[in-house]
Amino acid sequence: MTKKTFSKILLFGISTIAITALLIVTVVYSYYDGQTQNKLTAVASIISYELEQSDDYSFINNVIDEDTRITLIDSDGTVLADSSVDFSTLDNHLDREEVQDALTNGIGTSMRKSATLQENTYYYAMVLDDGRILRVSTMAKSVAGVLGGMSPYIIIAVIAVVIIAVFVSIAITKSILKPVEELGEHLDDVENYKTEEELKPFVNAIKEQSKKRRALDKQKKEFTANVSHELKTPLTSIAGYAELIESGMAKEEDIKPFASVIRKQALRLVNLSEDIIKLSELDEGTDRGIDFRSLDIYAIAQNCVNSLSINAKNKNVSITLEGEQCFIRANESLLEELIYNLCDNAIRYNKENGSVRVIITPVDGKVKLSVCDTGIGIDEKYQERIFERFFRVDKSRSKATGGTGLGLAIVKHIAQIHGAELSINSVLGEGTEINIIFDR
Repeated sequence: MTKKTFSKILLFGISTIAITALLIVTVVYSYYDGQTQNKLTAVASIISYELEQSDDYSFINNVIDEDTRITLIDSDGTVLADSSVDFSTLDNHLDREEVQDALTNGIGTSMRKSATLQENTYYYAMVLDDGRILRVSTMAKSVAGVLGGMSPYIIIAVIAVVIIAVFVSIAITKSILKPVEELGEHLDDVENYKTEEELKPFVNAIKEQSKKRRALDKQKKEFTANVSHELKTPLTSIAGYAELIESGMAKEEDIKPFASVIRKQALRLVNLSEDIIKLSELDEGTDRGIDFRSLDIYAIAQNCVNSLSINAKNKNVSITLEGEQCFIRANESLLEELIYNLCDNAIRYNKENGSVRVIITPVDGKVKLSVCDTGIGIDEKYQERIFERFFRVDKSRSKATGGTGLGLAIVKHIAQIHGAELSINSVLGEGTEINIIFDR
């Protein structure tokens, strides 16, 4: 860890130095590039002024300036004068980039290797009032020369700073890792160990994670035990009835009822497996990548009510949807499962000729989902535990109706994923109302 920390700090330092040096070079280059452009613009302005004062442009051929070249070009591209070479030897310049830009926009610039001087050259061209093009240029070696002159000093400075960075990195690495190493040696007695103030959040996080891990381990053990218990009953029933049929002990008239029991217990296993898989997916965090988008919760609730209308009719229970269209940010499949489980639970534990009302209403900038039933209700002492896994108020009734004891646990988990507020209001023998408030 020490080597890695040292390497990272040193690498960061060197990277910072390299980036800084690159920025300095870039700034310097940009500065001199701007200065060069300004110089060419100024020279062009002076020459254009002189040309406006007189028709004689022969003075251009006599200008001697090692840094600046002046060229006068006719509107058809013919070179009329040049301060650096014999203009009569030059070919037509109409196809030059800066000349084309000047003819189009009035002013043109470019940088390329000059075919005449064989040097990287800056060009600035402007169209005169009479249609001729005045072009001034300077070789880019002046900028490169400035940077070249600075390079020895830059290299020396970089080497010096790198050496300093090595020693500073070593010192920083030791200062960072020493208290961490000491903490690691006293981790078993972290409560009594006097640690650095900056490490206290880290220590508290370790303690909190340890508590969560122990709680999760306990929860997993309880869940495994409950799953084993829940699976044992239907499997035992299936095996027992199948054995009676297989051994020939079952009478002919008993085979059909026995098969019906086996089918019901198998369906119970299927439902239980689906709920266990869903909870496992939520527990393992596979929901972290779920897609949240704006959804009409009223429309989704309508689909759930329609899907469960046959179940409700078979139980002699009416199910209705009330409220209005409301949009929330949610995952469509999880939201549908939440509403479906709430409605299915309300139907399952209802009374003969009872009712289930699903209500969607806006409340204080949020959206409230309410599922109200006229069912058996829940004793107040059990209401805090109703969302626990495999918890049943009336185990015999739950098994008779085909409940897995996981539906409301899934509801709670999905609500937590959406950051929703979950509450229950129930009166024994009168009915239950479950409310979930979503952010928009």
